[in-house]
Amino acid sequence: MSQTHKGIFTLSRRRFFKAGGTAAAALCANTAVSTTTEAARKPLDPREVQEAAATRRSPDARTVHSVCLACNARCGVRGVVRKGRLVNISGNPYHPYNMQFDPIAYDTPLEQSLAVTSPVCGKALDTPQHIYSPYRLRVPLKRSGPRGSGQFEPIAWPDLIREIAEGGTLFSHLGEDRHVPGIRELISDDPIDPQDPDLGPKRNGLVFLTGRLQSGRKEFIDRFVKKSVGSKNRIGHTDICGLGFRMGNFALSDGKAVELKADPKNADYILVFGANIYEALQPGINTYGAMVARRRADGELAFSIVDPRATRASVHARDWLAVKPGQDGALAMAMIRRMIETGRINRDYLGAPNPIAVKKRGYGALCNASHLVICDGRHPDDGAFLRMHHLNPNLDEAAGNDRVIFARDGKTPVASLSAAEAALDREAAVKDVAGKTLRVKTAYRLLKEAAFAHSLADYAAICGVDRSLIERVADEFASHGTRAAVTQYHGAGNYVNGTYAAYAIAALNALVGSVNMKGGYLTGGGGCGKPTGGLYDLKSFPGGVKARGVAISREKAVYEKSAEYRRKRAQGGSGYPSRRPWFAFTRGGLCVEALSGIDEQYPYAAKVLFTYLFNPVYSIPGGYRFASTLADPAKVPLHVSIDIAVNESNLYADYIVPDLSFAEGHYGWLTPHAPGLCFTGIRSPMVKPLTDATPDGRPICTETLLIDLATRLQLPGFGHAAIPDAGGGRHDLSRAEDFYLRAFANIADGAKITPAGEGEIATVEAEYPISAHRGILPDEQWRRVCRMLARGGVFKPYDALFEGDIFIKGLPEVHLYNESLARSRNTLTGRRFSGTPAYVVPADAGGNDFSELENVYPFTVVTYKTRLHTQSRSLWSVHAMEIQDENRVEMNSADCRQLGLVTGDRVRLASVSNPAGITGRVQATKLVRPGCVAVSFHFGHSGFGAGPLTVKNGADVFLGGAAVIGKDGRLVVEPGFAKGLNPNDVALLDERLGRTPMVDLVGGIPDFSSTRVRIEKMISKVA
Repeated sequence: MSQTHKGIFTLSRRRFFKAGGTAAAALCANTAVSTTTEAARKPLDPREVQEAAATRRSPDARTVHSVCLACNARCGVRGVVRKGRLVNISGNPYHPYNMQFDPIAYDTPLEQSLAVTSPVCGKALDTPQHIYSPYRLRVPLKRSGPRGSGQFEPIAWPDLIREIAEGGTLFSHLGEDRHVPGIRELISDDPIDPQDPDLGPKRNGLVFLTGRLQSGRKEFIDRFVKKSVGSKNRIGHTDICGLGFRMGNFALSDGKAVELKADPKNADYILVFGANIYEALQPGINTYGAMVARRRADGELAFSIVDPRATRASVHARDWLAVKPGQDGALAMAMIRRMIETGRINRDYLGAPNPIAVKKRGYGALCNASHLVICDGRHPDDGAFLRMHHLNPNLDEAAGNDRVIFARDGKTPVASLSAAEAALDREAAVKDVAGKTLRVKTAYRLLKEAAFAHSLADYAAICGVDRSLIERVADEFASHGTRAAVTQYHGAGNYVNGTYAAYAIAALNALVGSVNMKGGYLTGGGGCGKPTGGLYDLKSFPGGVKARGVAISREKAVYEKSAEYRRKRAQGGSGYPSRRPWFAFTRGGLCVEALSGIDEQYPYAAKVLFTYLFNPVYSIPGGYRFASTLADPAKVPLHVSIDIAVNESNLYADYIVPDLSFAEGHYGWLTPHAPGLCFTGIRSPMVKPLTDATPDGRPICTETLLIDLATRLQLPGFGHAAIPDAGGGRHDLSRAEDFYLRAFANIADGAKITPAGEGEIATVEAEYPISAHRGILPDEQWRRVCRMLARGGVFKPYDALFEGDIFIKGLPEVHLYNESLARSRNTLTGRRFSGTPAYVVPADAGGNDFSELENVYPFTVVTYKTRLHTQSRSLWSVHAMEIQDENRVEMNSADCRQLGLVTGDRVRLASVSNPAGITGRVQATKLVRPGCVAVSFHFGHSGFGAGPLTVKNGADVFLGGAAVIGKDGRLVVEPGFAKGLNPNDVALLDERLGRTPMVDLVGGIPDFSSTRVRIEKMISKVA
């Protein structure tokens, strides 16, 4: 371990040998008792070597309940703090994620809870090492050389605020005479493009891209970006985080939910698609993975794994289906076909035409399988559901919008709400109000046609899984009925055909009727209380601006309403193609397409870019393409990064503002992931901020930056009297706690939390840093908040969310046919998308599949996360790096033999988009499908201390002080951080779209599974 990462409690070499030498001498001499020999006989006290670790029961330590952010799982933590330093982490026994859905009672006294053990994963345990990394930034930086040069200098806080707000010739001292726009120039309702006012105002020139962002800071940042500045462009990173599986659920639920998973507490059988349940899932491995493992060991649960790589859970799985990368959709459609043609679907459930019929039959959610769809290309509503107004013009609006079914006789069209039964598999003609004949099909029939478009043998060949295994797994899944469900995650749909793959996977649950059923496919149950409303209105404020127009990512925007479309139509064309794809049907959070839009200045140019804890050059497949974008002042006139370090992306920033770690800030209210549960975990600081302070004593961080920018620009929603309360009063918003403590008060009030007793209040006020700001709240509100803080949130029991076997917080309806999707178009071709799950061949934006690459680039790259490394910045986790400091190129042993490779050989991976490639060491294994290479994420860095920087007064800039600054004034590089390889650096780029990263044309999903590489041996085996 390097000097900069040694622990703070160490025994000096001289002291160690003195103690050891005294003991040894005494043992050898075997003399009479003397002071020296008496001391030698006494065993060496371990505390002479290292100070004893503090625990939550240590009298000289304090314990703070919070919510972890080592990954996005949202588990509870108890931080142990000694002498102001976080020294230990354990789980929160009040929190269901730390106790496998079975936490201690909420009214358990706080003192008693401290004796209850509660686990966290290794990522959380590394938090004390991570947050004290010597490479953390303490003060704001301004670029002092060309973008990407790694040259920075400190900038005073008032100067930082003025320059970002006002702009100017900010880098003239570097010979850059260009005018840099400030935010003030964007505060205008003039159109950003006079030729297309529908794109919105100049305010949209502010683009704010976020990495890991959770509720709390999300609302705070949105307040600034969307309501004070009025920009559409606060865009998250949902796409690279796992948009694929979310898009499947988005389609199944018609946008009502994006996270559904199998119920680990009561399922009999779980089919796991692309989810690493023992290492990297949400909920976390100590929750979901532990529950699955325990119930499997007890004989209560069986599961199968679908993944090109045998995950750690595969050792317990009934089957490992080693699917070809990017072909999960073919496997799911094969299962659908098998279930349909063998009658292994829940016809009783699927034939229920309305919620009343569903409830009478004992199921959890309506399915639109029996509803009729207009399948007539001549009709203006082709692709829409047949509604009663198509048949009878004299109905009121509600009755006219009711969907139509065929009655049980399969001939009579009737309103779905009026029938108890419906025909399921039907195609026929009906007469509309004008007497014209319409062809209609049930949603189920359309799904059946899509499934039967290929034979089982064809599907098996496409997905690379033996037909008999597909049949056996499909039969077993169906045999468990409503206690069978899917858990899908990143690997199931994060690629160019991902929407339809994930939709097909999600549809499996509907076919057995397990949606909203105990043991089935469940959403999360939401939170307790309303953080932005109640006692205080944190959502709206006088003078707030409504953001309008089109996001630079084109997400949730309709191309056919654009001036570009109208112009092309006026010129005699069809209006297609658009210059880049638009994504009307998407969950959103399309950071990849936002950056591609910035690069191509489409549909307009960005003026000011903020990146918040976001490292796109490293984290996006093909993100290396955006290094040139960020380096170009014509495309990014001003770039402000908010981060804890200098990384691979903000190396190109003009300003870097240091932020807090979650242990010092990131106030938030965290609701559950799917499945099940209803709670709101509360994150508050465990230790004081490690960044410097502003001249008036506030910590430098995200909130302080936005408050001071808004105040200088005189934007609404910040500063004096910015927060209204329910009684007509107004309150200042001048520091982070003004917002977050009032949100906590709203939650406690809405959840009807009883006030804490005097003992708990005293504990919170003595041990929780947030208590320094208790004067923000009236005493009664503070007492309620104290009870919530002392338990780390508000938590409801699992069983309280069910009525019998029905999950009461679930979806109202599931869609085997999605009308919104079917009415949307591929804006590059003008063709409509399918409204049902279907097999879609992976292809680039021009429709070219990747088969032609196979001969030259025979291996497909898949990536994954390990149990200890989960983020691009986990290289600061000291213990994780001691256990695994380098990733490997994991290859099937047969492939290794064919290429003459053995474990330890160094190889080069080269792709058509990056012929120079990347290098790493081989690991031969039988746990990867032949023809694939698996590479874990998190390694191969050039930032975070892995690469050179020249920072003026660096000893005052970094948390490590002079220890990380060399005699030449440059940063002391940690070579270990650069070990390994980053698989994103060989990802395929789309030649049709300006060599930007490939995305799914439905939802904007980035591609993690289509990259093919050539592997070349570089050197002989290295020990």
